[in-house]
Amino acid sequence: QVSLDGPRLLWAGALVAAMGSETEKHCTVLIYYDKGVPPTSDDLGKRLENKKDSVKAEALEELVLLMINGEAYPKLLMSIIKFVVASSDHRVKKLLMIYWEVVDKCKENGDLKEEMILVCNALRNDLMHSNEYVRGSTLRLLCKMKYYRILEPLKEAVLRNLSHRHSYVRRNAVMCVYSIVKSFGLDVMPEAPEDIEQLLLVEGDLSTKRNAFLMLLNCDQDRAIKYVLSMQDQVSTMGDIFQLSVLELVRKVCRSSPANKGRLLRIVFDLAASSSTAVSYDCASTLVSLSTSPIAIHQATSAYVTLLTEQSDNNVKLIVLDRLQEVQKHHRQVMEGMVMDIFRALSCPSLDVRKKVMDICLGSLVSPRNIKDVVALLKKEVIKTLGYEAQGVEGNLEYRRLLIRALHACTGQYSEQAQGVMFLLMDFLTESDQTTAAEVIMFLRELIANYANLRIPILQRLSETITDIQQSRVLRGCLWLFGEYAEETELIESVVENLVAALKPFPLVAEESKSEGKKSSDAAKEEAKADGKKPTPVAAKVTTKTVVLADGTYATQNVYEKGASDETAAADGSKDGKKKSQLRSLVIGGDFLLSAMVGVSLTKLVLKKQGLAPGLKNEVLLVLVNMYKLVKGHACGGERCDSALRLTQCIRLMVGNCGSPLADSHLAASELMKAEWASTQGRTQLAKVLELASQNSEWALGTEAEVEEKSVGPDECIVFRQLRERKGGGNVGASMEDDDDFRVARGASIASQAAADGALFAERLAKVQQMTGLADPVYVEAFLQVHSFDLVLELLMINRTTETLQNVLVELSTQGDLKLVDRPTGVTLAPGQQVMVHASIKVASTETGIIFGYVTYEKKSAADKECTVLNELHVDILDYIERAWIGELAFRTMWSEFEWENKININTSISEVGAFLEHIMRNTNMSIVGRSYKKGSEKKDQKKGKLTAEDVQDMLKEAVGIKTLIETSSFVAVNLYAKSIFGEDALANISIEKLPDGKLTGSVRIRSRTQGIALSLGDRITIVQRGVQGGKQK
Repeated sequence: QVSLDGPRLLWAGALVAAMGSETEKHCTVLIYYDKGVPPTSDDLGKRLENKKDSVKAEALEELVLLMINGEAYPKLLMSIIKFVVASSDHRVKKLLMIYWEVVDKCKENGDLKEEMILVCNALRNDLMHSNEYVRGSTLRLLCKMKYYRILEPLKEAVLRNLSHRHSYVRRNAVMCVYSIVKSFGLDVMPEAPEDIEQLLLVEGDLSTKRNAFLMLLNCDQDRAIKYVLSMQDQVSTMGDIFQLSVLELVRKVCRSSPANKGRLLRIVFDLAASSSTAVSYDCASTLVSLSTSPIAIHQATSAYVTLLTEQSDNNVKLIVLDRLQEVQKHHRQVMEGMVMDIFRALSCPSLDVRKKVMDICLGSLVSPRNIKDVVALLKKEVIKTLGYEAQGVEGNLEYRRLLIRALHACTGQYSEQAQGVMFLLMDFLTESDQTTAAEVIMFLRELIANYANLRIPILQRLSETITDIQQSRVLRGCLWLFGEYAEETELIESVVENLVAALKPFPLVAEESKSEGKKSSDAAKEEAKADGKKPTPVAAKVTTKTVVLADGTYATQNVYEKGASDETAAADGSKDGKKKSQLRSLVIGGDFLLSAMVGVSLTKLVLKKQGLAPGLKNEVLLVLVNMYKLVKGHACGGERCDSALRLTQCIRLMVGNCGSPLADSHLAASELMKAEWASTQGRTQLAKVLELASQNSEWALGTEAEVEEKSVGPDECIVFRQLRERKGGGNVGASMEDDDDFRVARGASIASQAAADGALFAERLAKVQQMTGLADPVYVEAFLQVHSFDLVLELLMINRTTETLQNVLVELSTQGDLKLVDRPTGVTLAPGQQVMVHASIKVASTETGIIFGYVTYEKKSAADKECTVLNELHVDILDYIERAWIGELAFRTMWSEFEWENKININTSISEVGAFLEHIMRNTNMSIVGRSYKKGSEKKDQKKGKLTAEDVQDMLKEAVGIKTLIETSSFVAVNLYAKSIFGEDALANISIEKLPDGKLTGSVRIRSRTQGIALSLGDRITIVQRGVQGGKQK
């Protein structure tokens, strides 16, 4: 039940009244014309009575344009019949056809005007005209006529034109007959199907034949089927427009009468190899929808693949890929053999097309039978991205990242294939692009963890390239792998030597200390020049920035930028034949996390191999002490810094390992640390991480695509397919029609449709907003409907006075990235009258827009216009935000790149962390980062991209770590992600702390590439975070 009160009751009444009292007015011509001050009827009448055809044509053209744009000249109808109809000028004839089309043919009471009898006579003469163009144009005009009293005396003349010598006349005559039958039924022209069939048998013009067949298809299917079956062998030689009509017949008939399905599908098989792309696409769609046979699906897939590889338009490719994705869900076995053909579409430079190809081919279609070919092709594509020609191509870097992720997904479960690509991918570790290098190290981490036979060659290669790696994150990944998996004696020695060599020359001294106590660099240089000494080197620049870790917490990261001292040192090093590594630069520059990782890895390796040379052990201890001093003396560090404490533990272990006596407390701490490192806890945690990553992978191999589950109620029909008639090979889809008939018989479909209509009506009423007061002369209500990039604003205006209001006009303006396309038209309102007007608005970006304005009107008793200001109408940002999935690595990359941040402090009445998190996610359509939620995402009754309460609860249940934090901890940090319909990324980090008194505190940080979405999403969270109202969440 829907309670209607106040403004909503008025809007509902207006909607019902508009639907009930609407009269059919057919508008077939719409031409814009700036009419200015329209001429009078007398002026136009004098020009129409002129003897010159050119003057008549100009007057008639102006009259037609004025009438199309709302001006009415009823008195001129008789003048045109008297003075214009008899003209034989071709231009006048053309304009006259348009005039008959737009002129009002009925009186105010709905009866046909008497003048139309004379018009019928003129039209009959044109139907018998010697010029075939006049005949054809008249027939086209009659196709748009919806008045039977005009068409009735012309039926005989129309049928006579079916046998005209010119194809243009016959073609339009067929369409005229079809239009009459379609509008008024077959009873008005019972002989039409037979005449059309006879024409079809002898017709040679392709367009005419197509029109005739369409007429039979819609008016007499039996005749159409009979004709197609009689011409079965010749259909493939006919034109594409006729073949498309035949395919339309096949789709209609195979569902209603399966008896002819086999013979008709044979025609579709013959047409699938057509040279016409439209026919080929339609054949493939028909085969997929009507048959489940592997042969039919293979034929359809082949047609799709041909279109995919031969068409150059990216839009066509994306449409075909969407169709292939649908086929993949139900026919994986058939699609598996065509993976390599679909991969040929990777030659397209569009990243969207390439991503779509990967989504289809990888996952369920990759098997042991084709994995070798798939990996070889992807490897070849990776090599192409390294070529000189590909370097300048837009999107080459993103494509390379895509290929690396694809190789990771393909070879993660096939070690023999991984051996062929791992060394190729390891070359990307030295890339300056952090995303690419990080993706490679994650791939190597998985190989090392899962395949013991690959560990030694991978780790050996990593130890050789450690000096060339530029990214701190990648270096930390390599160091962790060294410390955890390097166990062979030779490998440990090699790794330790290479790491120590990468950190040389010693000692490790911070650049800031060199210039400490001296003047600024410029003054120092000037002073040095004056004294004839060497200028003091400029200190390196270290930038500290905040990053989000995998668990959602914040950490500081120091970015090292070379200074003049580095350039001088590099020059000196090049003279000495030595080059400083990036690892050393990062450590000296103040990367504390990397320093701790270097210390832990070196200490682990030394403890694993007891027989290391004493000199090497001493160098390792020197490195640890040097790094401890760097961290301790840094402005952002200190003795209590995490990295300093970690390095202290490493130094304690190294000292104890060398045989030096330790205090009891230090000895116990050393033994505890040794036990922790000797355990397999790190590998166990890594296995869990890899398992979670495989579950959330965008291409999980061997997994079936999610197919929508259909639930059948206990009162539904039971269909025994084995007992059905097998003639024509009816499939399951056809058998389900029995159940539909039963549902219709008991009224179930009507009831469900009524319930759906009621729910839609209630949803619309909930969004109605009052723009003016009930006591204002003009009451205005607004309903804003969102259609992707367009907004349709429906405005209900009601005259609340006892006077007639003239020129009632709503003037609108917008704020934000909104642009008015169509403004509301002015109307005249009688006392108590209500009118609905519309405005179209274009949306350019995800930003909270505001629509405001005023309504003006004129009264007869007032000399000036009156005005009423409208309330502001806010566009909800949630209509543009859709649920989306993203990995943790991509999230952190975006977080570091995005410039705009909006911080919102948490101020809510909700006392439970889980309830608050669920409330925010549901009201922002944001999903938890690092997990994919494909299950149930395509519900039939769910709006695209919208999160429901059930979806949010499922997310929190599957995110075991977050669920455990919510239940056991007073502090929770979660990363969320969403995407707008414009392709804008929205990132959020929610840090929630539950205070002892039960209140929640913390903050929500939103980052985006543009300012608009960050501010708008922040405003949305500020509004909805307050909590619940009336026991229900907003």
